[in-house]
Amino acid sequence: MIRPGNEKKIFYILCLYHLIIWTFVPYFSNKNLPLDVIEALAWGQDFYLGYNKHPPLSAWIPGLLFKIFGNKDWIYYLLSQVFIVISFIFLWKLSSLFFKKKSQILLSILAIEGIAFYTFDTPQFNVNICQIPLWIGTVYFFFKSIKNNKIINWIFLGVFSALGFLTKYIFAYLLISLFIYLIFISIKKKKISFSFLYALLTFLLITIPHLQWLIQNDFTTLYYAIKRGGLNEFNIYNHLLNPVKFLMNQIIVLLPFLLLIHILIKKIKVKLPINNEKFIFLLFSFLIPFFLILITSIITGSRIRTMWMIPFYSLIGIFFIFLYQNKINSKKFKNFFILLIIFLIVSPILYSLRSIYSDSRTSYDGKKIALQVEQEWKNISKDKISNVGFSEWYAGNLSYQLGNRPKVFLEENNDFYKKPAVIIAKDIGPSLCNRKNTNIKNILYKKIDNHDVCFIF
Repeated sequence: MIRPGNEKKIFYILCLYHLIIWTFVPYFSNKNLPLDVIEALAWGQDFYLGYNKHPPLSAWIPGLLFKIFGNKDWIYYLLSQVFIVISFIFLWKLSSLFFKKKSQILLSILAIEGIAFYTFDTPQFNVNICQIPLWIGTVYFFFKSIKNNKIINWIFLGVFSALGFLTKYIFAYLLISLFIYLIFISIKKKKISFSFLYALLTFLLITIPHLQWLIQNDFTTLYYAIKRGGLNEFNIYNHLLNPVKFLMNQIIVLLPFLLLIHILIKKIKVKLPINNEKFIFLLFSFLIPFFLILITSIITGSRIRTMWMIPFYSLIGIFFIFLYQNKINSKKFKNFFILLIIFLIVSPILYSLRSIYSDSRTSYDGKKIALQVEQEWKNISKDKISNVGFSEWYAGNLSYQLGNRPKVFLEENNDFYKKPAVIIAKDIGPSLCNRKNTNIKNILYKKIDNHDVCFIF
């Protein structure tokens, strides 16, 4: 039971659960950091205005942490949980604008623990996790701006929306949805407020440097997004199959959440409060981004990967609790908490089992490989390894584990060969050392723990 006055205590316990359990469980069960974290650390060595796959923010943050803390794995697991806790704080503040009862505020946050995106998938800090607090913060400051029209809130809206966009371009689906809502209420009220220009100006001031980088680099991140979504593989059937697969995946992801909601309510049927301003806002901020991305898949035939939808579900707890707020059965709180606690216990156990027995990335022995490479290097050169290439995973891991933190090159160029370097890969063989660069003086191939390694010294 949620006793009056205990809501904040339960909320703090939830935050501590994430900070402690979801930091130490992956730390003890994983031999190696997940792929996306290694990628971000490889990119974040240099604070460029963009990278080959994504805008810069999600790489800058772990890159900065490495400069402070170095290669301590638990730091990067904790980083993810800090972002989740910040997300919960914004959810609490946003929910407070929709509910008077603190029990409903709390339930709107607890319910999303039934979605694996906010538990099972959180140890891997990436663009999707990085987006969550920025997504919720953008919605929060937009709602505040619409209600009180204060300049400071419009500016904060510009900051959060810009940072979200600099994390991943899919953030644009939220921004478009909120802009449609702005037009909607302007037409409804027959009044246009130009205060939104403060947000637009702030957004542009923050994002223009990246947009210039994008132009200078031939829109490389956009081409990656197109390739990742399968838009370069035209097939007429994709316009039907990919949207259907997308919807089926969303239903599967939502099943535990829907079970939690079902336990809480008396009846599933409910009359939609279509004249309620807050409900209309939730339709635009929560559902419209889903419809826009579904329409994108239908029109273009693109594959919408399930992981991309992580921030899209941030408001789902508020939406369903608001929709059923008059149908919630307080006598079922006990059953709700029992099921929730089961989820919170089972989820880290399943994560550990997957990491230990089936995840080739987190079970990868990066420390062992780096130690062996370093030992071989000391036999041939007194200099330190300065550069490694050319993959985010193998080269990124080697750079992360080596004490002097060599620079990761993701593409071969002349600068790579100017200093002592190592190329590491798999399933290539001695041909890895067949470099065409004429400036190479000494080059040596070694097979190290099933890895192909090319020493350049």
